[in-house]
Amino acid sequence: MTAMPGMNFIILLVLIAVVALFAAAFGKRGKAGYSFTGCPLMSESEIRFYRVLQMAVPNELVFPQVGMAALVRPRYAGADSRFVPAFRTISQRRIDFVVCNRDSMEVRCLVELDDSSHDARRDQARDTITAQAGYRTVRVRAGRRYDIDGLRRRVLDISGGQDRLSG
Repeated sequence: MTAMPGMNFIILLVLIAVVALFAAAFGKRGKAGYSFTGCPLMSESEIRFYRVLQMAVPNELVFPQVGMAALVRPRYAGADSRFVPAFRTISQRRIDFVVCNRDSMEVRCLVELDDSSHDARRDQARDTITAQAGYRTVRVRAGRRYDIDGLRRRVLDISGGQDRLSG
């Protein structure tokens, strides 16, 4: 029994449609349905403070929005069962500003700009992690104006411990 002449063409079209549907449904890498858009690196308040911080320490390098995992890592070996949970506590966190010595790139301190979005409990947990790693944190309350000389003294102070500065 032979197929009708146009039937092969219709079967071919149906097969192409089925393959295209499967490719559309299952051919995506990662999770299907996610969509992304760009966003600003910093808020207007952070941009204003960044400029003030650069004026306060003109001979240092200031890096905004640094991933905590770039500066801190768990003390456990990768095979240790505690490594992954410990890494998860730092992997999604950001440090507002990292101030480094221009020549050696040694971290002088971390600067956190505390605004209405900051949660005191999470900030304390963050400060505990970074202090364990040997970093000093200067906390600055967000404001319209900043004391540049006071900020400079706190950022360049190498005395260790946590610093707090009102805006």
